[in-house]
Amino acid sequence: MKYTYFSSTKSGKYLIRSQFWYNRRSCAFLSQSNPLWCVLSRPVDFVDKLEWYWCDKETNKLKTHHHYLDTSDKLSSSHYDEMWYPIPDHRGYETIPRDEWTTHQNFYECVDNIMSRDLITNPFSLLGYTGNLGSEAMFRRMQQDRPNLNPPSHIIEELRKRKNIVVYKENIEHLAYNVFAGTGRPESVEETTIILNNIRKFQQFIPKFLSRYNIPFEMFSLDSGDYAKTFDLDKILPRDSSDTLFTRNIWNQDVNKQVANYMRDYEKI
Repeated sequence: MKYTYFSSTKSGKYLIRSQFWYNRRSCAFLSQSNPLWCVLSRPVDFVDKLEWYWCDKETNKLKTHHHYLDTSDKLSSSHYDEMWYPIPDHRGYETIPRDEWTTHQNFYECVDNIMSRDLITNPFSLLGYTGNLGSEAMFRRMQQDRPNLNPPSHIIEELRKRKNIVVYKENIEHLAYNVFAGTGRPESVEETTIILNNIRKFQQFIPKFLSRYNIPFEMFSLDSGDYAKTFDLDKILPRDSSDTLFTRNIWNQDVNKQVANYMRDYEKI
């Protein structure tokens, strides 16, 4: 069985990739912001072959790069997150060179390769919706049935053949902590609160969105769901194994107070 992982941000995508790597299964991660790109992985002997696909900013042509990586000791490494790229940029950072890539229709030339993977995360771009995952702009386009791109017509039928999992957080207090303490959040508490509310609204919208396409799905709780049973995994990493990787409180704020205030004012969405 092949799986598609539908979620918002702060919804366990790093952990589920690590779970599949741990079980020597193939993965596809599609970008959750502009530009549109993906990184695919599959086991080759004792390492994994990673393949990146993107459209060149100058020519719009689909480009690719591959690299072999031993993932066995990288299942809880923030350095090897989804943005890792093996060619250092001009600053020496091993990160995706987004300034050189663009979102273009030609990206779908690699779609069959994506669909061959055991796990796909961030699949909304397969249906034509790109940009910042769960943002207000993306949310409106999805509500109004206005995709950015026109994907190949066979994708919907292929998604219907997969086991589609819609994930959500039951523990809103834990989600709030992950957002307020999370790397990449704005300094403003008000802006961060908007991001958190958008995550929760987007999680609630995903089942309605999939029903529009007649794509069957199952719900999965990130707090109590059984990873081994739902994803047919022989062994699993602890649920909290990646909890501290992306919660560094970079603004040195009183996160616990921010979470308490949020739970008082916004517990119900």
